Amino acid sequence: MADNESLEILAATGKKSRGGLNSYDEIKKDRVQRVSGELLASTFKPRITFSIDSVTFNMSCVNLFPANQHIVINIDIENQRLIIEPCKAYDRDSLKFAILKDEKNNPRKCIARIFCEKIYDLMGWSRTAKYRIMAIFQELGDKQLIVFNLDESLQVISKIVESDDGEKKRYTTIIFPEDWRGFGPTLDELDAKNRIDTTSTLITIDNKTGERHVNHISAKLPTPEELMHQPYGGMRLRQEESKVE
Repeated sequence: MADNESLEILAATGKKSRGGLNSYDEIKKDRVQRVSGELLASTFKPRITFSIDSVTFNMSCVNLFPANQHIVINIDIENQRLIIEPCKAYDRDSLKFAILKDEKNNPRKCIARIFCEKIYDLMGWSRTAKYRIMAIFQELGDKQLIVFNLDESLQVISKIVESDDGEKKRYTTIIFPEDWRGFGPTLDELDAKNRIDTTSTLITIDNKTGERHVNHISAKLPTPEELMHQPYGGMRLRQEESKVE
């Protein structure tokens, strides 16, 4: 073969392959979408699950605070988000969200009927469904936080069906929010979201005295590690099937 000859790579359609990019500039930021983490395997990603009477943090989530089994929950009503901070067992408003077993944090189901009912009312959620929200881990100065955007939740509906032979199976349907489209945000939208630098006012209310504690947290641009937990999504409907013991 002559030096100036090249092999033509054929695509599955029989057409000549276009090959790769000539430069990174070929990525059109207003056209290319970043595939959302919610569309990929999320079993081991940190998340919270709400039901009408309880809230549970999964193993990956409790491991974000490996030295703590207690947290305080702040709520930013205007931006519809929860901000979780680690604390000591004796701190006011603390919640035990994990138990220590074999020197490692393990998830704990937290019964919190009044709190969950208020969240369901705030978001207009269906009381018969559960809701999962991906965690965003941040370090702001010397503070470690986990942020949950309530409006970026997945609705989880379970139904148990018994077959003619008596075998029971649980069917779980996961529904994404109506306003999620495509595969994810465009790169321009992603850049704009990450450029936002605002100050959030968070309010914690003492259940005993009714005293309101106001805190101010200044945001910063996320690190690559933080972006690993940034939740985005597109409208999808997925069904999972499992046997009921």
